[in-house]
Amino acid sequence: MAINRTLAAFGLMFYLFLIGVKMDPKIVLKSGKKALFIGLVSSIIPFILVGTATYFLRTFIGASIARGKFLIFLVATLTITAFPVVSDILTELNLLNSELGRLAMSVSMVHGILGWFFMALFTMLNQSQGGLRKAAWALGSILLMVCVIVFGFRPWMLWIARRTPKGGRVSSLLLHAIVVSVIVMGLVSEMMGASFAYGPLIMGLMVPDGPPLGTDLVEMIGNMVNEVLMPLVFTVAGAAVTPLVVLHLRGWIVLIMLALIAYGSKLLATMGPAIYCGISFRKGFILGLMMNFQGVIELITYMNFENGSLLDDESYTLLVFTIIIITSVATPLVKHLYSPLGHDLIGRRDIQHLRPDAEMRVLACLLNEDHIPSILGLLEAACPTQETPMCVYVLHLVELTGRANSALIAHKNKKGFINPSNMDRLHNAFIHYEQDKQGIVAVQPFTAIAPFKAMHQDICSLAGDKSVAIIILPLPGKDASGGFSEQDQAFRTNIPHILSKAPCSVGLLVHMGLTVTVLSTPANFQHHIGLLFWGGPDDRESLSYAARMVRHTGVTLTITRFLSSSSTMSNGKEAEMDNDVIEAFRKENSDNLRASMNEVFVNDMEQTISAIRNFSRVGYDLIMVGRRLSWNSILNDELEEWSEFPELGVVGDMIASSDFESEFLILVVQQGP
Repeated sequence: MAINRTLAAFGLMFYLFLIGVKMDPKIVLKSGKKALFIGLVSSIIPFILVGTATYFLRTFIGASIARGKFLIFLVATLTITAFPVVSDILTELNLLNSELGRLAMSVSMVHGILGWFFMALFTMLNQSQGGLRKAAWALGSILLMVCVIVFGFRPWMLWIARRTPKGGRVSSLLLHAIVVSVIVMGLVSEMMGASFAYGPLIMGLMVPDGPPLGTDLVEMIGNMVNEVLMPLVFTVAGAAVTPLVVLHLRGWIVLIMLALIAYGSKLLATMGPAIYCGISFRKGFILGLMMNFQGVIELITYMNFENGSLLDDESYTLLVFTIIIITSVATPLVKHLYSPLGHDLIGRRDIQHLRPDAEMRVLACLLNEDHIPSILGLLEAACPTQETPMCVYVLHLVELTGRANSALIAHKNKKGFINPSNMDRLHNAFIHYEQDKQGIVAVQPFTAIAPFKAMHQDICSLAGDKSVAIIILPLPGKDASGGFSEQDQAFRTNIPHILSKAPCSVGLLVHMGLTVTVLSTPANFQHHIGLLFWGGPDDRESLSYAARMVRHTGVTLTITRFLSSSSTMSNGKEAEMDNDVIEAFRKENSDNLRASMNEVFVNDMEQTISAIRNFSRVGYDLIMVGRRLSWNSILNDELEEWSEFPELGVVGDMIASSDFESEFLILVVQQGP
């Protein structure tokens, strides 16, 4: 058991160090008045209420925890929300980068500042039992330790971050040196009279979050801490639990009353200021539930109280039960009640239903610089003019690693001023394109830092907020081994979520055999586009997009319309809408020699596949196709189960397969809801 306790202590030490690494203390300054107001009210009011209730009920509380001035720390633990707990649970619920998720993180950071104050105060009062001189020595030692960390350890961390090239890895020797320094500081912290965890936590706060240093530290020791050491912490914590505590009804009722007052008052004290700040009642209630999340930080605090003989085993057990009960209630309620992508759509958001003179808004999402030329080519092909301008929202998608806070960063304010912070070559390429177009194209650069599994929320939320007509999403290509990298594979899991939850049309851009893409200048722009048309909403949207493109003098468009000589046709209403779009296109381009349309009659799957193969070998620069087919169930029924990339649809997958040895781009279009 002694060995388990020792390893558990190391686990807590590194766990709190990693918490500090992932945290950015400057978030408190950036969180804004709303988060600061909600955070202060939701922590101070419950603290006062629970403190008052504890004072009047102190005679009913067991003598083992009614230790005068130490009772205040139990009250603080019940009323203050731990930032790491909120971060972990929101990450599990895929809500970390949602509107309420970001607000909850900022509010919990305010709670964290108050928690650190109580932590320092607890250390001072704990040492004061040995006399004022010992308390003063402990306080002075802690201040000295903080100064050493701030003025010695932090410059070292900044030096390591500066000397590491962008995209590079921190030296393994330096990472191991940091780990050793964390252990040493934990021992020094314990010798000075503070907890062994205080020093590592402060050290973690001094490490720049995110890549390269924060990311490499999390990757190096994160798995060991989470998979090996933290289970030992839970084992040690569970060993002190005595389930028979429920037999002691009197003490059980008093502690449960205090817990209910704490959680209930925190819920109401969060809802009140949230509603005052303009948040709806429903979202205020959900935010209150988020602020009641309990987890490992509260467990660690109760363990310290129990180890310091401030709690007996029965009281410790009851408090552990409250953690389990409140989290098991609040977490599923938040998951059930909160949908971060609940858009209230007004009108249609797609290209087909845009007014001829309306601004076309496009959201271009990019993981890296590889897809910049193809995206710029699509934008140029859309033929923006003074009469039909274009606004492009460029969203650089960055995986959240080595930090706890997701972020959606806008690099240009409403006055058009560009904030160079976090700007990179990806954004600059589009800013230069905006300057070349001289007012015809407006570019709004954004960066989304989020976990891959939740990136679809930032994409869909931004599309809804900005009322874009289409999301352009380049799909990662295969690497030299014929597979996908771990990062690309993780991102591709977002595609079905984007297709099902996007408030507008979606265009999936696929590179076929393109190793180096050379973008011609706008003056010399030439693009040969081929479009496959069966019918249905996706094909109509694809045709509407192509109709805008063919207005460009450098674009040549060839449409192949598939018809069946048999009776297998779409319903009358769909066929009528298809014909209306076709006729409108023919009328608009009756004198345009760069636009042509061919009709192909097919009767079975073999003829259809043959026609698609012949089409893809013509030598187009771009092939456009609707994602879902409205008819020709032969392709849907018999080929869908063999699709390598089902998100592209049957035809898109067929063209993108390795059977075609050609170089071109594919744009698979799905019309918005």
